[in-house]
Amino acid sequence: MMFMKRPNPGRLPPAEQRAAADKALQEAAKAYYQAIVEPTKRFHEALAAAAGPPVGVPGSEKKSLVTRRRMAEITQEADPAGEGFSLHAILKIVSEMTQQEQ
Repeated sequence: MMFMKRPNPGRLPPAEQRAAADKALQEAAKAYYQAIVEPTKRFHEALAAAAGPPVGVPGSEKKSLVTRRRMAEITQEADPAGEGFSLHAILKIVSEMTQQEQ
């Protein structure tokens, strides 16, 4: 017995709906990323400053004003979802910020 295969009726919505949704998403994404540029920059600068050594202490002593673990806890407390930044993400941001300063 052969099974009859039904033809695919087509799953794509009309082209004008796809184009409108694509344009709306592009505009929203552009606005979103433009809005977060300055807060992200301030946040990264604050992380780098908190990870820096206290005044008068050489950076080679690996002391920081706020521990990396505490920085991760602060981001978790501030995040409404409770996820925050991982320790690895914080270390990466701090590393990038300190390389830019040099």
